[in-house]
Amino acid sequence: MRLNYETVLVGRRVVLVPYRPEHVPRYHAWMQDPHLLHMTGSEPMSMDEEMEMQKEWRDDDAKCTFIVLDREACEEGLPPAAAVAAAKMDTDATRGDDGENDTEIEICQSADVAPDFVEKNLHAMVGDVNLFLSEEEPDTDDDEEGVYSTCVAGSIASNSSAVPVLASGQSDQSSSASAADGPTSASPIQVGLHVHIQAELDIMIAEESARGRGMGSEASRIMLWYGSHNLMIRRFFAKIKNENDASKGLFEQRLGFVEINYVECFGEHEYERKEEHCENMAKKLKKELGFEIVGCNCKLIE
Repeated sequence: MRLNYETVLVGRRVVLVPYRPEHVPRYHAWMQDPHLLHMTGSEPMSMDEEMEMQKEWRDDDAKCTFIVLDREACEEGLPPAAAVAAAKMDTDATRGDDGENDTEIEICQSADVAPDFVEKNLHAMVGDVNLFLSEEEPDTDDDEEGVYSTCVAGSIASNSSAVPVLASGQSDQSSSASAADGPTSASPIQVGLHVHIQAELDIMIAEESARGRGMGSEASRIMLWYGSHNLMIRRFFAKIKNENDASKGLFEQRLGFVEINYVECFGEHEYERKEEHCENMAKKLKKELGFEIVGCNCKLIE
């Protein structure tokens, strides 16, 4: 989606950057691995097909994608605000508060990275994280006014009084199209319908050297927080192959998901994490992260 196309999210171990054409060659190389193809349920594609898909996903309001970078490998290009947050993280980590941390997560609109930040840090790529948005099935227990999210011209917006702030400095209610234009063709959400938003979470740490270092769990938590706080998502789910023990452990033990289904013919477990309101989800995820996310603007090179 274009909503996050100039947004960079800086965590403790990882940096999430928008998926751009510069990333496609490395991503394409990853997806030549039969094991990764199987685990992600993907089909092999040519370079040209990958390039075309990157453009399609950029313009699709139902797909939110970030490339995961190893923060240590791109530390130099981060703004001063990220260094300040990192120092605060270290202080919080040694505070001994038994996991109860009320540190406020902030998206710092004043923070910027250079337009060439993405291109200069291609070497730091370790994987990607995605949200695939859709409507939840109607629930008769959720008829109360103010509970729902509404789609405006293909972008998700909240009808509650609390409108989140994006790293780009825009509210979720802004869109490149006006409401009169109707929904974008790519969006699964129809204008005017009051619906709950759900998303499938997909995380891949493709570089073997980056696995087992906490990058997958941190990238997932940041993405879950971004989805609940900025995209008004209250239900997340994931589909994991039966033999993918690492991912099952991640979702069950680290991310708070519970198994709700097993499809034997596909050998897939389905997990979910759900709250009554997206605000509740964002608040819980903020506490679980326990550190500030620094959100930066990364303008396109003109």
